Amino acid sequence: MVDDLPEQLIAQAEFLLREATTNEANVRRSVSAAYYALFHLLIRDAVKNWKHADHHSRLARTFDHKRMKDASTAMLKEGGRAQSTEAANPEQTVRFNLSIVCQNFVELQQARHRADYDVEEAFNPLDAAVHVAQTRLAFGYWAKVKDDPLAQGYLYSLLFKDRS
Repeated sequence: MVDDLPEQLIAQAEFLLREATTNEANVRRSVSAAYYALFHLLIRDAVKNWKHADHHSRLARTFDHKRMKDASTAMLKEGGRAQSTEAANPEQTVRFNLSIVCQNFVELQQARHRADYDVEEAFNPLDAAVHVAQTRLAFGYWAKVKDDPLAQGYLYSLLFKDRS
């Protein structure tokens, strides 16, 4: 398993917008790479919880895009989206930060579908830049909360449906 793949993918997305020729393919690929950066970041951190390192790659392949979107949507419904972290207690701050990650995951997945499959209209480079920035933002918020029990429960829900 390539441990720095999420970082490579977000760097590629940024490169495609900043350095590469601005054409439709590069703009669309930047959105796709941005989504996959967050997708693989969450998977990497989830599989690290499995103590048998020789199973990490195989476990990573069991994650499903729809399940991850459903889990992110459920987390947003369960916790709601906080409006501000001012004067918030630590749990509210974690919920707020995690909600940013979940919301961005859902929005980025939708944007990737548009970029990869909806070729009727040109993809706006400014919209692509916003999606890439959303991914960077999600990386930062995830770094703040990834070890919190709520975030660890979220990682579990990305793979397994809660039957309780």
